[in-house]
Amino acid sequence: MMGHTKTKKIYCLLIVLTLLLLLSCSSSNNGNSSGGPDNSQGNNPGGNEQTEEATENPLYIDELPAQDYGGEKFKMLTFNDYELTHFNLVIDEQTGDIVNDSIYLSNRIVQDRFNIEFEQTYADSCWTMQNTLKKAVLSGGYTYDTVLLLDRYAMNLAMEGKYFYTMNELPHINLDKHYWDQMLKKDMTVGNVLYFTYGANMLSSYDLVCLLVFNKQLVTDLGLENIYELVRGGKWTIDKMYQMGAAATMDLDGDGKMTKDDRYGVLCSPNYYYPSFWGAERIALIGKDNEDMPFFNVPGNEKLFTLFDKLYDYANSGSEHVPGWGLVEAFPLFKNNQGLFANATMYTVQELRAMEIDYGIVPYPSLYEKDQGEAYSSRLCLGIPMVVPVTANAERASVILEALACEYQKRVIPSYYDVAVQTKSTRDEESIEMLDIIMANRFVDLGDTVWMDAGRAQYEGLFQKKENTFQSVTEKIEPKVAKTLEKAVDAFQNAGK
Repeated sequence: MMGHTKTKKIYCLLIVLTLLLLLSCSSSNNGNSSGGPDNSQGNNPGGNEQTEEATENPLYIDELPAQDYGGEKFKMLTFNDYELTHFNLVIDEQTGDIVNDSIYLSNRIVQDRFNIEFEQTYADSCWTMQNTLKKAVLSGGYTYDTVLLLDRYAMNLAMEGKYFYTMNELPHINLDKHYWDQMLKKDMTVGNVLYFTYGANMLSSYDLVCLLVFNKQLVTDLGLENIYELVRGGKWTIDKMYQMGAAATMDLDGDGKMTKDDRYGVLCSPNYYYPSFWGAERIALIGKDNEDMPFFNVPGNEKLFTLFDKLYDYANSGSEHVPGWGLVEAFPLFKNNQGLFANATMYTVQELRAMEIDYGIVPYPSLYEKDQGEAYSSRLCLGIPMVVPVTANAERASVILEALACEYQKRVIPSYYDVAVQTKSTRDEESIEMLDIIMANRFVDLGDTVWMDAGRAQYEGLFQKKENTFQSVTEKIEPKVAKTLEKAVDAFQNAGK
């Protein structure tokens, strides 16, 4: 038995040394070993270069007590039908892909450290996870230790009753640690209760952050301004973006009609594109009052209606084209040099690796020019947190989740951010700088996620209508939204009693 343990330790050490060598080579090739601004406060997910120093840094120490779980299984429920984010919680083998292998290594380290075995089960669909978890809890027996769940489904369950532990009920979760997202957790509370949040081991909080890509060759050919300099100087505005888009729009086939065969200033999917503009302004459709309870933040919101009106006018200016409503529908035309700008996320931008024409990455522009030092914010359009069912052992689950979050921050995030995104998916140092800005200033709107039906879904389809109906739609839905949120507040206050 002692020989087996020694062999496992040697094997694990060899994996560590191999991964460190790969990361060192990748960072050298990248030419950006610092990985962006200081990460000590956890607000910048851009990974620092992974060296042995990171493992000695107090920021990478989880302060967990020594535990031996005697080879018990740690059961994780996930899904495999949502292709736009990382959903595999357990990696079976190394493949040579540095993100895959760093996840594999992090899991192995935690399993060996606590003498526990990870077991992953797939649900039928991400859309059925809510009922799957509910059924498992109502059965009364232990089924899963942790469940990957869409954010709105998690909050729906929190309103229905006691199906999973809140973050403060998990004894070994230290939310002050920088591997728990310090920015997003502020947006996710309701009634000052944090039902769930995002750790470094929940990669959807990286995958589904919205950004823009632009065609660098068209910028050069059309003699347009340097977009990176506009961002740096706080002059990256919606007006500036659409002025550039108008210059790029062209009837390529000369048939007098703008079709899918022509070139546009903007290629966009309405549900991902337009809400990213009010996310960039940090305007929540569903805000929170002084008691941290949700309220409808659209009626009377002058800045939001100014934004609505401006986007509506530009949407009907002829420089936009909507290839579809999915996240990657704009990419075929963008790759074919038929668009100056296209919407993307941190995950989907990797679809452009093989694009022949150079592209750049920037945050969404602001309504007005920014003051010096004022940052551009970015929208997280969907989150997929991990929750711990109340039928699980809260002590054991919190130890494992805390350890995983810490290990992912050490190894997976540098691999994901510096290598998979920065090196493979960008073509210049400026885009890497932009990614640091994007990821350091993420924002979640409860009206975009938890109450999507009452918020975002009511507005995202209005921009290409024949008539500007934002005010009339708001007036029409206001009583219904108010009633929905009133019920929600009551549900939160009574859930689990």
